[in-house]
Amino acid sequence: MENILPEQKKDIADMDSLLKQIDAFEHEQNLLLALGADITKVREKEDVIRLFSFRLRGVFYFLHSIIMLIDEKSNTLSPFVFDPDASPIKDHPQYSEIVNMAFPINAPVIKDVLSSESPVTVLLKDVIHLPGLPPFIKANYERGIEETMIMPLRRQDETIGLILVYSDRRDSFTTEFKEILQGIAPQLSSAISNILINEGNRKKDHQNEVLRNLSNEIANAKTHSELVNAVDLSLARLISFTHSLMIVQSPDKETYQVILPDHKARQWQFPGCDEVVLNSYQINDGICDLAIGKDKTVIVDIRSLDLSNAPRWLKLCYSAGAREILIRILPDDGGNRHGLILFADQLNTFSDSTAEIIDNIAGQLSRAAYNIIAHKAIMEKERDKATLLKFGSDLTAARTRDDLEAAIDKAFKRLVGIKLCLIRVIEDDGVSLSRYIYNKNADYPDHGSFVELAPKTITINEPLAQRSLTNDKPIVFDIQEELERGRYEDAMRFWKPAGLKNAFGARLRVGNENVGTLWLLTDQLNFDLLKGLCSQISVAIFNIRANERLLAYKRQLEVDNDELKEQVKTIHNFSEIIGRGSQMEKVFRLMSRVSESNSTVLILGETGTGKELIARGIHKASTRKDKLMIKVNCAALPPNLIESELFGHEKGAFTGATDRRIGKFELAHNSTIFLDEVGELPLDLQAKLLRVLQEREFERVGGKVTIKVDVRIIAATNRNLEKESLSGRFRADLYYRLNVFPIELPPLRERAEDIGVLANFFLEKYSKLNEIRVTSIAPKVMQQLKAYLWPGNVRELEHVMERSILLSNGPVLREVHLPKNGQSDQSCGSLYSQTIEELERSHIINTLKYCQGKISGCGGASGILDILPTTLHSKMSKLGITKTDYL
Repeated sequence: MENILPEQKKDIADMDSLLKQIDAFEHEQNLLLALGADITKVREKEDVIRLFSFRLRGVFYFLHSIIMLIDEKSNTLSPFVFDPDASPIKDHPQYSEIVNMAFPINAPVIKDVLSSESPVTVLLKDVIHLPGLPPFIKANYERGIEETMIMPLRRQDETIGLILVYSDRRDSFTTEFKEILQGIAPQLSSAISNILINEGNRKKDHQNEVLRNLSNEIANAKTHSELVNAVDLSLARLISFTHSLMIVQSPDKETYQVILPDHKARQWQFPGCDEVVLNSYQINDGICDLAIGKDKTVIVDIRSLDLSNAPRWLKLCYSAGAREILIRILPDDGGNRHGLILFADQLNTFSDSTAEIIDNIAGQLSRAAYNIIAHKAIMEKERDKATLLKFGSDLTAARTRDDLEAAIDKAFKRLVGIKLCLIRVIEDDGVSLSRYIYNKNADYPDHGSFVELAPKTITINEPLAQRSLTNDKPIVFDIQEELERGRYEDAMRFWKPAGLKNAFGARLRVGNENVGTLWLLTDQLNFDLLKGLCSQISVAIFNIRANERLLAYKRQLEVDNDELKEQVKTIHNFSEIIGRGSQMEKVFRLMSRVSESNSTVLILGETGTGKELIARGIHKASTRKDKLMIKVNCAALPPNLIESELFGHEKGAFTGATDRRIGKFELAHNSTIFLDEVGELPLDLQAKLLRVLQEREFERVGGKVTIKVDVRIIAATNRNLEKESLSGRFRADLYYRLNVFPIELPPLRERAEDIGVLANFFLEKYSKLNEIRVTSIAPKVMQQLKAYLWPGNVRELEHVMERSILLSNGPVLREVHLPKNGQSDQSCGSLYSQTIEELERSHIINTLKYCQGKISGCGGASGILDILPTTLHSKMSKLGITKTDYL
């Protein structure tokens, strides 16, 4: 090489440079060929940017790239495809807004590049201050981008978009890089055009498929709700929106209602949406006005509207985030006009293509809406038929006048919109027509005069009544015509303010007998329908009037039952049976044994010993306690009424029997009947009572039907029924039937240990009842009470205590008002059946019990008896009194 001349060295250097240029050109050509070959195979836009970046990053340095397309209609530029993973602005606050934004093509930098034939490089710091600079350039600069290279993309001399390459270094875009970008631009343009064509075809195919499905769905819709639900579901696959609704104008086109999609398909995410459906809105609300009269879709920025005067549904949607609405009033569909409204949370969501889609389906939606209106009319007719059937069913089930009135009022309002309904019935005299039913809640201008116009009773000879009762068919009264003729002036002047032309009158008839008249005030009535209704109403009135007497009797029974319950509350108000002695303990044991059984119980004892209280105690402890115990005092009823009281009677069974009466045994079904003073029953009634005890069945007086009952019998008497049966005054067989489980109540004189407890009980009771403050009983008074023999038993003690409290002075009862001579004037018969020796023995035993066996000393029995202790011992020995008698 040392022998090479200088001239030769220069030639060699030039040759090397040329070879390098050739190699670079070949590399560039190979790169272009490879990139171009790959681009021709691309079918998806994401593959374009991915392939571009992959091929060029191996040769040149840059961070990311993006392809933007031009919209000729709007003269804007918007992102088409980019590489989000490589973009440094993906975490920028405005990133999501930028990638969905359209930028004007005359913005700084953009307008200069569009006129260039080759790539243009831009240092961002040199342009960042320019007003109107696109936000995506500012965002890249804020994330460290220094330089961008922009190349227009053209196809057939038309600029379709730009490709932008970004770098965070200066001088990254060399001449070779620019040449490569310029060389590949035609292939990129061609590939993008093909992708746009494919996307358009796919979009069109998808749109056609969605519209076909929508066509099928709306054709099958039977209600407005189904229609808007189908639109909501199908359009969501084609158009971006958040909510939808349909408006349905009233026939007078003054108001409209809102129909929402089914909540299962698309939930409305704001409170108050249920109220939206229920309300009606004025058609001139400033919203529908925007589209009514226009044969096209209208897109509106909600913020441009006066929301203070907007309808409720729009306010709620705006509060939920809606910012843009699309309104399309459907073509005239035969009387009821409909509208479709879509909502979007972002502005510019709806475009001209969206409006075009809605315009294309508007006619089909209109026809579907018209079919729904027609279908609804058919359904209403079917409902009218169903209402007639229901009316007949209601009339059949009506048991009272109120039931009938409610059924008539409900049915007539639904069917014919009646202003006034009046039914009169013919009374038993065949002449009087009484007001039976009228719609008291009628919406009538002069409702207050109705009672004056329609008095409670008229006669069948009244002109209007006579005319209706003598015609087989309903009569039509032309109100104005009748006024001009001067006929029925009072009635016609009353009817005229209702604003209706006609009134209708018809007779009510069952078989060949007139039942009453029916008057209606309405302009819409089917004569055949009215005739059928009159027939049904006639039968219902006939049945109800026949049933009214039974209902009245039932109400009387309820009153009697309430009175009986009140009597139980006011008279029998012992909280418990009071008694501590051994004899009462024996009674309690017997009660506990028999309470849960169904056996007949006979309670024996002197008057005033508490036989009824024991009977109630047995009933309350039995399985029948949930039912009211029925009481019959056999001694308090006249002999000629006892049978009717016990077994009831039929209407007309005897003089004065104007209604059927239910007897005590029938009332006591599944409960207990208490026959007090059963020994007073006449012999003929005893035989009938015996049958009830044996067979548990009877007939009412004057009746032929045998009534079976499940009754538990408790009887009570102060008589000795065994002696009565032997003397022939009481049936022996009835006595044995009653004496299944006897309970004998001891007289109060034989249970002196209970006198103190009972006296204090009555003291507290009558002190509260009479509001007299008596809190205790003096010891002397207590001794007097225990020493007294009480021929009237507990009842006498109660009355003595009540009288003594009323006459007391101070909180301590110091005087008790006992009958003179220690006995009442009405002593019981058993008292006089005892000998003097028996009375003396009983008195000494009771005194010893009171003194707890103490004979002498303070509080001893000898002191109370006012005899010497030795004398008392002698008497006890003589009378055979031992400790077992009083301890």
